[in-house]
Amino acid sequence: MPDFERNRFWTMPGGRLSAAIAIGLAFAALMIVIAMAQPRFAPHLEGGERLVFNGGAGPAIEIEAADLAPEPDNIDSYPEQKHFFARQDDFIRWLAGDGQGQGVAPHIARGSEEAPVHLAVAYRLPFEFWMQLGVGFTVFTISAWIWAVRPRALANRLFGITGIGLGIAASAAAIYSTRWLALPASLFVPLANMNGFGAMTYGAAMICLFLVYPVRVANNRVLAAVALVFAGWFLLGLFDRLGAPPLETPLATAVQMLLILLLVLVQFFRSRKSPLQRAAIRWVGLSTLIGAGLFISMAVLPVVLGAEPLIDQSYAFAFFLIVHLGVAFGLRRNALFQTEQWSITMLRAVSFGFLLILVDVLLISLLGSIGSATVLTFLLLLPFFYLPWRGFMQRWLMGDVSVEYLLEGVAHIALIDNEDERCRQWESLFTRAFSPLQIMRERGVDHDKVMIVEDGIGLYIPPAMGCPPVLVRYKANGTRLFQTRDQQLSERLVALASSLKQEQDAFKQGVKSERSRISRDLHDDLSARLVSGLTLDDANELKAVLRSSLAEVRSIVSAEEGDRAKLADVLADSRAEAAERLEASGMTLYWPISDAPGWLEPAERKTLTSVLREIVTNAIKHSGGTRLSVQVKVDEGRIYVVSDDDGQRFNGTMRQGNGIRNMSARLAAVQGYFDYSGRAGTGFRVSFNLPLARRWAA
Repeated sequence: MPDFERNRFWTMPGGRLSAAIAIGLAFAALMIVIAMAQPRFAPHLEGGERLVFNGGAGPAIEIEAADLAPEPDNIDSYPEQKHFFARQDDFIRWLAGDGQGQGVAPHIARGSEEAPVHLAVAYRLPFEFWMQLGVGFTVFTISAWIWAVRPRALANRLFGITGIGLGIAASAAAIYSTRWLALPASLFVPLANMNGFGAMTYGAAMICLFLVYPVRVANNRVLAAVALVFAGWFLLGLFDRLGAPPLETPLATAVQMLLILLLVLVQFFRSRKSPLQRAAIRWVGLSTLIGAGLFISMAVLPVVLGAEPLIDQSYAFAFFLIVHLGVAFGLRRNALFQTEQWSITMLRAVSFGFLLILVDVLLISLLGSIGSATVLTFLLLLPFFYLPWRGFMQRWLMGDVSVEYLLEGVAHIALIDNEDERCRQWESLFTRAFSPLQIMRERGVDHDKVMIVEDGIGLYIPPAMGCPPVLVRYKANGTRLFQTRDQQLSERLVALASSLKQEQDAFKQGVKSERSRISRDLHDDLSARLVSGLTLDDANELKAVLRSSLAEVRSIVSAEEGDRAKLADVLADSRAEAAERLEASGMTLYWPISDAPGWLEPAERKTLTSVLREIVTNAIKHSGGTRLSVQVKVDEGRIYVVSDDDGQRFNGTMRQGNGIRNMSARLAAVQGYFDYSGRAGTGFRVSFNLPLARRWAA
């Protein structure tokens, strides 16, 4: 991966979350290695028992109840704590063979029994260890998730720090609180200090969090003061300057939890007028009240008061899961920490990605530890079950969809008439193509090219198929950046969509034009013949008109416009038809015969015939006159026609009916010109021209 691609990857929410989880897993693995390296035997020890070394013949060491204390901070005084760590070193030396034990497995003598009981080496870590380690890692992951979505937001940063603090505290405590008997002081003391540091970091970060979220009630100076106070508290305890171990982390934790509970109540009060803020504090605050309250009452407060905790520390850490899981559930219902719903999808995608890797590792480990026959069975089953499932999961995570499928989807979308549904399907197509976390319609942006924006985080899709531009963000559920091939794929989709839309528009325009042509022909040609038929009394003549009308209908439906024709022949036919119709209606025609060289293409011939026929129809139906004059002239490749009637019905109002509109549309379709004029009581004039065929034939 190029450097710039690698640098941009860490700016992605999925990249940040993946890196955080990888760090958490590495830290957890280190804790496991350290824990497994310590001496551990079975069964568990109890106070009052004696350890016997050197095969049962060596001296016995009495086990005191304080030797098995899970938490050194619960010891009453610093001298007792120093004595505790000294005895831990003594036990380690005996177990390592530096004393008289010679490094052999110890035996245990219980009560008055003189015969030692042999202790077997325990290779498995106890459940309490995994409990604390799992809680620490889970809390760290949830906090990292919230932080990765909006790393620059102060509330997200503080919540991320809480996960780091609790992850350190729980992981360190998992080792020393579940030891079999002893840890070397050189390891025990740093682990105890890590636990104290993590616990105080968690508490201080939670206090600062509720000082700023959801309603800010303190400025940055107050936040810095909180951090300095508890940092000083930790340093004083680190150098044993607080009087007693319970006044270090236990008391600080109790104070922090009480302050957190108080701030939660303050936030409830301050957010009462804001539904969004109240929804946020309802989830986060309620889970914090329950989790922190249980931890204080059952684990911290008894120690501060000098009593034993009501619950083992290993299980007390689980109370903090209530806090962080409450945030997760709240995030799913409300936009907590100003995080959008797609962050849920990102967490799921990253989790499934690590799950795939874990399953692969487990399968490889399993194949290496079973017999050859079983391996053969697994190899036969993998292609039919595991590999298809893994491929499906990988395609779901990465959004790998075949190009043919996407192109077919574009073709289907182009056929959708409803614009809203078409745009919704268009956006859904990019969801299938890239599995993004977010698709937004862009307003006020008008670029006509596909562009990679925000350093690969987003992909701009220009308008297509009548849909507004969209911005596709966070590819592959927030785990990958958009690259050049994604841009090229999108360009293909947009180009195909635009082409299909143009073809569809052309088809619709063709349908509309054809309908208009049929409508004009019916109005101008067929109605003209029928109007002529109304004036005929002779049955034979009427039958002839009807037969010609049926022939005209067939011509209109089949759009048979014929071949190129001589202009003189077309004019002669139109002149004869006009004279016949006008005579039947009691009008006369003045149409002098003039030289008319040239030819007409089929479309121009149809237009000229229909317009002349409509002029005659209008004169018969609307003019109320006695005479129609038509003059024709050919000049520079065009035919010019002017018609006048002497009708008295025209009142001077220029109102366009179907006839006028049809004549204008017909002439416009063949690059012709159309105009009309008239004055009340003096008749009506129509003038038009249209081009002749470019090549004249004699």
